[in-house]
Amino acid sequence: MVLKSTPMTTLKIALTGGIACGKSQMAHIFAELGADVVRLDDVSKQVTTPESDGLRELVDVFGKRILNQDNSLDRQVLRTLLLENKSNKNRIEVILHPKILKIMQEWQKNSQKSLNIVEIPLLIEKNLTYLFDRAIILTCNEEKQLKRLKNRANIDEKQAKNMISMQTSHENRLKISAELPCDVIENNGTIADLKKQTQQLYQKLNQSVGI
Repeated sequence: MVLKSTPMTTLKIALTGGIACGKSQMAHIFAELGADVVRLDDVSKQVTTPESDGLRELVDVFGKRILNQDNSLDRQVLRTLLLENKSNKNRIEVILHPKILKIMQEWQKNSQKSLNIVEIPLLIEKNLTYLFDRAIILTCNEEKQLKRLKNRANIDEKQAKNMISMQTSHENRLKISAELPCDVIENNGTIADLKKQTQQLYQKLNQSVGI
């Protein structure tokens, strides 16, 4: 008699939130705990390597000023262009987002773990909730968000506020709960606090898939 194995349930989870709210830290903790994790910022780098279609298309639009001397993408220049106006932002997204999503969906398809977590900043802005089973919304207060962003990106307060303003509001992001089951985590404390919250959420999510 041959016993058939039960197919593993995979939970596709979107990890989202405002810039500098701690998404990457939480993603790293989830990975350490055993979840399958991918950061779309890392995928973005993958689709803009030298000789890639993504980088070639960006150069076609913005010229060689976006390149370093070794022909790699100068991300600081691209970020400056992105912040200059919405037209630049839209053109960059039209080029990169389809390529990023294609890799993300292939990764989801091939995941071998029960918890499949994608760090995706623009979940609601790009109407991508349909690709997931549930969401984690990470938030923090405005003062901490601004301080973290200034320190992380080594920019002044005006630039930091500009970057924050280009994203949707926390209130708007909470509307995800109308489409997906959501866990909202406030990250206003220490890394140790975030680790504890992530461990508790990891246990909860594993229980939801019967592990």
